[in-house]
Amino acid sequence: MCGIVGAVGKVKNFPKFILEGLASLDYRGYDSAGASFLKENHEFACYKVVGTVDDLKKIVPNKIDALSSIGHTRWATHGHPSINNAHPIASMNGLFNIVHNGVIENYRSLKKKLYEKSYTIKGETDTEIVANVLEYIYLKNPHSVLVAIERLMKILKGSYALAILFKDEPTKLYFAKKDSPLILAESENASFLASDPLPLIKYSQKFIDVEDGEYGYLTKNEIRLFINGKEVEKRYTERNIEFLNKDLGGYSDYMLKEIEETPQVISRLLIKYFDGHNFIFDENLLKELRNAEHVTFLACGTSYHAAIVGERYFRLLGKRSDTYIASEWAYEPIFSNNNQIFILISQSGETADLIKCQKIINNRGMVNIAITNTIASTLDREATFTLYLEAGLEVAVASTKAFSAQVTLLALLVSSLFNNTSVIESLHSLNNVLLSIINRKEEIEDIANEIYKFNLIFFIGRGSDYIAAKEASLKMKEITYIHSEAFPGGELKHGPIALVDNKTALFAFDSDTKTDLAIRNNAKEVETRRGHIYIISIKELYKDGDAFNVNFVSPNLSVIPMVYVSQYLAYYVAKKKKVNIDKPRNLAKSVTVE
Repeated sequence: MCGIVGAVGKVKNFPKFILEGLASLDYRGYDSAGASFLKENHEFACYKVVGTVDDLKKIVPNKIDALSSIGHTRWATHGHPSINNAHPIASMNGLFNIVHNGVIENYRSLKKKLYEKSYTIKGETDTEIVANVLEYIYLKNPHSVLVAIERLMKILKGSYALAILFKDEPTKLYFAKKDSPLILAESENASFLASDPLPLIKYSQKFIDVEDGEYGYLTKNEIRLFINGKEVEKRYTERNIEFLNKDLGGYSDYMLKEIEETPQVISRLLIKYFDGHNFIFDENLLKELRNAEHVTFLACGTSYHAAIVGERYFRLLGKRSDTYIASEWAYEPIFSNNNQIFILISQSGETADLIKCQKIINNRGMVNIAITNTIASTLDREATFTLYLEAGLEVAVASTKAFSAQVTLLALLVSSLFNNTSVIESLHSLNNVLLSIINRKEEIEDIANEIYKFNLIFFIGRGSDYIAAKEASLKMKEITYIHSEAFPGGELKHGPIALVDNKTALFAFDSDTKTDLAIRNNAKEVETRRGHIYIISIKELYKDGDAFNVNFVSPNLSVIPMVYVSQYLAYYVAKKKKVNIDKPRNLAKSVTVE
């Protein structure tokens, strides 16, 4: 989940490129940061901090005469944040500086072998082991860094995107990739690499997505890729530059900006997948879905909650459907004897657990549909079909507009199977409801001001409102650090109610006539035990004392406005607690490690 950047050639200002590039990737990790510059005299200039890219900017000179450079912003997996554990990491004899995104599973056994070879290890990271194993291999046969990298890759087990500077070749930037994203780019007299396109869009419009098992090097005027000792052809891809704009646009936080971009995202999806008369989906994709007897969703985090909504949609069609957390399914894959199709949902398209599932599915030759926000991501490239969310860049770690985009796209997809165009009007009505919530967000802020000092927050609901409760609880704990749980309304009295006291808040989502009375009774049980209750209802079910109400939307879409209210709620609680809203502690945006 770390972010890496690198450049070689005639770059006007290496520090500027590295620091701006790392700043654009800081949603991938912000425990520590570092940069290394390789000069014409074969000397490294390395700078590292425990902290953010802003802290790194304070110690990196404005001008460095370098021929190549690498940078890193870290989300710690091995070793606590410290200078020794911060990247770039130098090999013991100083031949190599490397940065790494991923996890090396066999680093302990490799570390033991290095000790036996009298290597000194200064830190706790798996990356330091990689640097020293590479150096050891090279010194055994000091003729080719490429050969050393090829041999290194046969030894390493796990995931990695590596950018490597070699002291004796300052005009080359080496790389290697397996199971972690890595993108190359070229421009006149310079070449670049990064974890994703964000740092590169100012410098190039030509991107190369490095495939698993590939390695190679960059110079100022060439990019060369290899696999198993043989050179492979470069494959260029494009990105929608409009959607890669990292700009606050006058907002104080990306999360608030992205919450309020949701209606635009829904409108874009309507334009992309409906032409005013007919749905616009790949007919082969629709044929596979119509013929499928069993639809299985795989996802993680927020995307998992959107997947549960999708599961409900397909069940309404009479199809067998289920949803699994990707990190669990990957270790216990479940296949049916029926005609089964898989739908994999990931905002980034680089979620490691999901990619592991996709490999299992592809190895069995089965159809999988990727729903992602990221063109040319790993999930996209390896899918049978891909549907794009059109959500634009989502910078805040806590996902907001992507959730609504995922549910909207699933609603459009399922409706297209039987040409049910009534969903179009429902989505237009939904957008009006969201706009009305934006206009009343101060009311939600008032609620946040009441609850921000509470120790425990429950969210409850029944049916689709329970799915909304699960996502609401995740948002609350992600960015406010208040302990939060979600339960079906009827489950409160089967254990959780024992935790209720006068520092407990309970939010009950109430959008279904069938469950209105039951969910209110569940909330009352908490109130009688000195808990504070807040009912979020639709106007048709509104009663005096309800904390907030929203206009009616189609029951199949009601999860979106309920979650929308909860996104504002979490945002304003975090604001009141004065925590870092866009970069909550211990979290990263793109989860590229298992």
